[in-house]
Amino acid sequence: MPRRRRHPDVEKLDMRTARDVLRQVPWFTGILWWASPWAVTVNIGVVLLVAVLPTLQIEVNGRLIDAIARLASDRSAGLGHALYWVAVLLGIQVLRSGLSSLRGVARARLRERAGVRLQQLIIARAGSVPLEQYEQAEFYDRMQRAQQAATWRSFVIFDNMLTTVERIVDALSLLVLILMAHYSIAVLLTLGAIPVTVSHIKRGKETYDLRRRQTPRQRKANYHVEVLTNREAAKEIRLYGLGKFLTDRWEELASVLRRERLDLTVRQQIRLGAARMVSVVAYSATIVILAFLGLTGRITAGSVVKYIETANRFPNQLTQVMRNLSTLFEELLYLSDLRDFVEMPAEGREGLLALEEGPAAIEFDGVSFNYPGGPRVLHDVSFRLRPGEKVALVGLNGAGKTTLIKLLLGLYTPTEGRILVNGVDVRDIDPSSLRGMSAAVFQDYLKYQLTARQNIGFGRAERVHDLGAIHEAAEAAGAVAVVEELPQGYETILGRHFEGGKDLSGGQWQRLALSRAYFRDAHILVLDEPTAALDPRAELAVFEEFSRLAEGKTAVFVSHRMASARIADRIMVLKGGRLVEFGTHEELLAAGGEYARMFRMQAQWYVDEPLTHTQRNSAERGRSRTQGGAAE
Repeated sequence: MPRRRRHPDVEKLDMRTARDVLRQVPWFTGILWWASPWAVTVNIGVVLLVAVLPTLQIEVNGRLIDAIARLASDRSAGLGHALYWVAVLLGIQVLRSGLSSLRGVARARLRERAGVRLQQLIIARAGSVPLEQYEQAEFYDRMQRAQQAATWRSFVIFDNMLTTVERIVDALSLLVLILMAHYSIAVLLTLGAIPVTVSHIKRGKETYDLRRRQTPRQRKANYHVEVLTNREAAKEIRLYGLGKFLTDRWEELASVLRRERLDLTVRQQIRLGAARMVSVVAYSATIVILAFLGLTGRITAGSVVKYIETANRFPNQLTQVMRNLSTLFEELLYLSDLRDFVEMPAEGREGLLALEEGPAAIEFDGVSFNYPGGPRVLHDVSFRLRPGEKVALVGLNGAGKTTLIKLLLGLYTPTEGRILVNGVDVRDIDPSSLRGMSAAVFQDYLKYQLTARQNIGFGRAERVHDLGAIHEAAEAAGAVAVVEELPQGYETILGRHFEGGKDLSGGQWQRLALSRAYFRDAHILVLDEPTAALDPRAELAVFEEFSRLAEGKTAVFVSHRMASARIADRIMVLKGGRLVEFGTHEELLAAGGEYARMFRMQAQWYVDEPLTHTQRNSAERGRSRTQGGAAE
């Protein structure tokens, strides 16, 4: 597991933090090298060559001016010497142009490949962190910062790294020229650049700090834009007239973000302007020194021009070096956000066990659970599901049913207690092994805006092209009629997200979701209230079909309707996160507890409804086992 590194505290950037941040350079360079060794090599090679060309050009300019001056004073000197330096200048321009084109190709190649690699890292980590992370707002903040670093900052960072190297080499070559004139000039120009350098370093820290503090508000602003432009939300927004309210709220959030950024920019520019005045004074003193050296004949006219141009470029290059280092340091702080995310601990560990195929016995032993930073959701829950048993899980909203299901499927890890599958603690089981033998249809099941074949085939992605098996799953779930109505059958794009897509009704989407679960051919089946939007009779029909298809498998279905629960072998009743009852329908009615109370209360809703055959038989059994049985 990767070593966790403390996140840089922008308010207290010490040398240790600087070292931590600079360690991102080899890590990031390794990713770029993996993406395209050729592009990295070309970029670095071109940068080193281009870096010395400006100084070389200044030197050649000086030599050309001296050659022209000699020719002007002595006609016998000839044109050859001057033309030689003209040819050298032209050669420098041609070389610079060619290197620029080569670097453009290398940059484009690296940008594409590195971007893909970084997105792969983020997607892989997002899919492997413990699912509890998705319940925390901080996780989404971290993921957004990582995505920003990967999409629009990553290549900027590499560009800044190369530009910084280029300007360092350029500044060093200029320094060599300056020292050839007089050491005092180098001292003056360096001292003049220090205030600007300090200002830029402080700017980088301040900007990163602001961006980090703005992340929660920025996510809220982005959410408002997402809702306002989302197809699913459009109907309700129009119906309730929410457009102006949400737009105003977005503008309010965006205004605060803009104002904070502008205020910081104004403060930074005032400080930078004062620092630049010091640089102007140093440059003016340098010009005076060079003029004196030229007038006294210590240097030639060409050298005066050469050194003035060097003096003009050196402080700018030195400032640019420091600015680039400051910007690079800031960008590396963002890169540390990316690295922190992709190195988050993944669920599971090495050496875990794989479950054997076959019906599963599941046991909860004193299981309690709470979300990170939240209150206890489940309290000391204990029960055992026999292999091949069908169990209904009932309870009021907020009782903890969905949380229990996620624990049962290995999506969450218990805070306390143990969950055993075939006698093995889930902590010792490879999560992919447990999930590989499980299938579920959740209340908020996904409606993939892809083909009907893929919507079913994703139950076993490795067999998504097995149309025969997909058709069998559709038949089992009663989805064949849905597919037959589609223009291109199984190859029809569903939903309205893409052009030509065919949208489905809620019931049709549900049939495909059930088909997806059946296609998985799992040993543990779960229905977590996917029928909540259906009427009681339709829900019961779905559960009866589910019960038939779950024959020989360990199955759990969740419902808040007691009538549907009666088809199960046994019924679990959750209340306030506690398992308060567990038994058959008849046993629980006879006990007169929570289940009996809810059953009688709901029975009054349907007293005038005609009974299905299953309901009638169940009601008769209930009356024979308890006094004053519930009326349908």
